[in-house]
Amino acid sequence: MNQLVIREQARSVQDGNEPLPAYQLVDTSASQPEKSVPLEDHAALFTLLDRDTLLLGARGDVLTGGAPAILNEDPKTSTPCTVAALPCRQSGAEGKIPFVGVLSLKNVQPGDLERVTVRSRGHSHAYVLKHGPMALQAFLEGVGKLASQSGADVANSLLDALITAKANYRGLDIAAAIIRKIARKDGFVEMLGAFDEDELYLQGWTKDLPAGTSRVFVATGNDRSRLVQSELTCGRFERKDLAGKAHGFCGLLSAENLLTAEGIIQVFYRGRNGWNSIDVHERRSLLDGRALPAQIRALLPGLSLPSTGGREKLLAASQRFDGRETVSELEMPVRLGIDFSARIDAGGVFICGWLLNPEDRVACVLFRGKRISRRLDETWITQLRPDVSSAFEDLSPFLRGMDASHRHGFLVHVACEPDDIGDAPYFELVLKNGHSAYVPVALAQSSLRGTLKKLVSTLDPVVAQSASVIETQLLPMLQAHSAPEPTVGKVTDFGSFPDICPTSVVIGLDETIDRMLVLLPLFALDPFLREMPLVVSGPAPSIAEQMAEIRRLAEFYELKLRIVQVSHVEDKLDALQAGLQVAPSEAVVCMSADLVPRTSGWLEQLLAVFEERKGKQVVAPTLLYEDETIRWAGAWIDGEDDAPDLKQHYVGYPRRTLQGVKGSDVDATTFDCCILPRAFLGDAGGFTRAYLGTDEKSFDAALKLRRNGVLSYWAPEVEMVLPENGAGAEQGWRRLSATLDRHVFDRLWAGALCDLREEAQ
Repeated sequence: MNQLVIREQARSVQDGNEPLPAYQLVDTSASQPEKSVPLEDHAALFTLLDRDTLLLGARGDVLTGGAPAILNEDPKTSTPCTVAALPCRQSGAEGKIPFVGVLSLKNVQPGDLERVTVRSRGHSHAYVLKHGPMALQAFLEGVGKLASQSGADVANSLLDALITAKANYRGLDIAAAIIRKIARKDGFVEMLGAFDEDELYLQGWTKDLPAGTSRVFVATGNDRSRLVQSELTCGRFERKDLAGKAHGFCGLLSAENLLTAEGIIQVFYRGRNGWNSIDVHERRSLLDGRALPAQIRALLPGLSLPSTGGREKLLAASQRFDGRETVSELEMPVRLGIDFSARIDAGGVFICGWLLNPEDRVACVLFRGKRISRRLDETWITQLRPDVSSAFEDLSPFLRGMDASHRHGFLVHVACEPDDIGDAPYFELVLKNGHSAYVPVALAQSSLRGTLKKLVSTLDPVVAQSASVIETQLLPMLQAHSAPEPTVGKVTDFGSFPDICPTSVVIGLDETIDRMLVLLPLFALDPFLREMPLVVSGPAPSIAEQMAEIRRLAEFYELKLRIVQVSHVEDKLDALQAGLQVAPSEAVVCMSADLVPRTSGWLEQLLAVFEERKGKQVVAPTLLYEDETIRWAGAWIDGEDDAPDLKQHYVGYPRRTLQGVKGSDVDATTFDCCILPRAFLGDAGGFTRAYLGTDEKSFDAALKLRRNGVLSYWAPEVEMVLPENGAGAEQGWRRLSATLDRHVFDRLWAGALCDLREEAQ
């Protein structure tokens, strides 16, 4: 039978660069030994594919598909047999037709196998193995004579049966072994690349690869024994270095399983004369996904492709994102701009911008990255942007007049893993005419808190607080966000700081630590507080900046002071949690740096109440605003039986409302000021990191303590002033964070409040 072998010839070196080798195709002949064809219905041809797999060729009344087989008439050796019936012009006796079967030897030694019995349609068909074992190619040719077919056609019928029955008896593995044995070398892959959509690009040369879409099998370096079934859509083009004996090809490869351009080592395809293999050249080029569209565009004019399917697919690939912004090149009134975009720590991406589309030319808007393709225009929230209309009003008459729509703005959260985005994400605008345009997206790295503060500063407050924005964009972003736990870093002691003491004070700080510098002199002026060990815990960068001033105050006032630098601090409660870990006492007073005592002696009073409770409860004082209205005076689970809620009954009332009110147990306390055993908070799991503010975060921790059996107590006779923080834009941020925190709190505790109320009763 005729076979093509490939001889490599070195091309001349030009311009000092060594090109890929050219190849010459030479015709040779290789004879195949022939075996006599078994004409008896009880005899069979056979070959051993490997030690455990046998191919059987014979005639019989056997259906295509799966059938049981018995070896050497021993029922214990029953094994599945995959059968491929072959078309035949002249059938044997009683209408028996030729077939090929694949079966496992089932622990039978090949030399001991004499008979195979196949059961089909309720009958047994016994075959004596007289003719073999044969070489695989000779076996296929011999079976082909039974069916008046070529050996290649027999192989194709067998492979189709194996691939169809892949769930039954290692179909694809055996098909892979057969393809490897019968495939002829036919060219090389010289260039590979990968698009963001996991579709691969191949370019090289072959003799027999057809243009269009073909089913192929791909071998990878990870597992050479297996082949991945794939689909190759390719076109052919002329290559002068092949002297007309072969042709160049380029195409797109898509697979059921994930493939990488780096991992491909061989591609198998079915040609006109059987199965062929294209090896990946050892000096192949790997193209970045951004370079592939230009490569395809350069080859498209000279490509030979079928009129249906193939050209459209390659044309679409040539128009994919190549790193350039192309929206501004559109002749239609479509533009896109990005106001800000941020990659949130472990929480996906948040993008705010505008899309100009007054004549409805855009079919959809996609956000794409390394392993992500997400449609945005179905989920984003739009807002009015008359400034965009004014800037582009000359592009379209639909931007002017009474009926003009100015709802161009959008904001959207894209939930994804950090590795899905890659280094070069982009927007794709798919137009209704079938073309696409692109805009690269530069993502800043930002915390969730920083992103939301930026959002509040740029959006209309009504839009930022709207239910649609909160429920569809902000809450999913908040729920997807996960922050690492605060970690204690450098610890610095000043003065005679004790290793162990009965009580200490821990102050938690956020990034603004100026108030702490004011609080230290107040401690020094109170004789009782001056002797109390003080732990100040805050973000490492902010603490480091003020360390010299802290040292000066500590030495001047002779304070017993421990400074704790903490990583991953988002608010003062995170810093407080870290400070508790290095406090020198079991009983700890938790304080906010914003607090101001209303009268002296407050700590002695608070400690007295704590000792009355035998040190087993969290004890907190009354908190007042600067105008002496009540900020916190206990929190109780209240409301309807089926919809309980955590409420504060005295908030906003004048301070005099509490005259004569005695202390009482409460369901939740505040950590802005309280005293508790140090281990209680850690045993309850610490503060939940899902909150933006500290109010609900504090109540959440108190309820976790309550669930652990730790009660809270309110001491109304002790009063502290906690001023309102921030103004202007900061007030907008506080309102938004309070709204989001209330949603998070309700989601976490709505189902548990009933149980906690029943336990309290």
